[in-house]
Amino acid sequence: MKFIEENEEKYWVISNRNDLEEIFADIDGGEQFACKFRFVERQLFISLLKKLGIKNKQFAETYYHYDSVKKLHISESQFGYVWISTVGLVASRKSTSNRAVNSCMNQYVVISLLLENAIKVIEDEKVYDMDSYQFELLNNLSPAIYQNVVFYIEVFCKAYLSLTQTVPPHTHSLSLIYQKTVEVMTSKNHDDSLFQVIVLEPLYRFVDHVRNIPGGFREHFIKYDDNPQDDTAILFDLVGLNELENLLTLSEDFIVDYYYRGDDTHYLKSNLFQRLLKKADTEDKKKRIYSLYPHLATKIK
Repeated sequence: MKFIEENEEKYWVISNRNDLEEIFADIDGGEQFACKFRFVERQLFISLLKKLGIKNKQFAETYYHYDSVKKLHISESQFGYVWISTVGLVASRKSTSNRAVNSCMNQYVVISLLLENAIKVIEDEKVYDMDSYQFELLNNLSPAIYQNVVFYIEVFCKAYLSLTQTVPPHTHSLSLIYQKTVEVMTSKNHDDSLFQVIVLEPLYRFVDHVRNIPGGFREHFIKYDDNPQDDTAILFDLVGLNELENLLTLSEDFIVDYYYRGDDTHYLKSNLFQRLLKKADTEDKKKRIYSLYPHLATKIK
């Protein structure tokens, strides 16, 4: 079989009967793998299904086959390849080719699941009973959310720096990483934008909180609960958790959009302050914009 790579995707190519026999022998012999395949002729794929005892008509109803006993997963993608796994259900690829972006996206999944569980817990009346399972879950969620929010902000900033071709500071210090992010935002003319106003600036309150923890606090010690003077508490308030969830969703959406669209992403459209003023139809609204974003007013020439 020939191995090819196209558009950052890797495939094994099944182009003849010998290739077909080889892949069948691997599956039938219990070889463990999970890969993408390209069949140059449709009949080759139909022949493989037949050799595996899978009826083509039955497969075409769902375009996938899963045998829980054999751990065999075959799925045909609309993008022209066939996914075959002999180890059960596993992911077919990483999110992107950028390691920093992948790290940000992965950590977003973690913190999102924690926040979803936290919101479910506080919506349950039994959480107020200190002997209940819900309250015990609250005790577990609190440090988990704290640890993962701090880590998420670190990888988010490093993902942004990576996308701007900037080497991030070799540190876990949120203050230093955030400061570098702001510097690059300004130098790249990414300020006075949605990115600055609805993503980066709201994250600063978390960075500032961590920066002001006494006793030589170190971010990477959070996971070991090894910062004696850190008494940070997560407030389980429904409104606050919803706001945090929304902020992190916006930040992750920005990273993904920036990865695929570059500077064309709507998050980086400049002159936000002037655009807001233009939409303000009363003097009171304009005054409010000035009071909310006085630092952006200095951008007006």
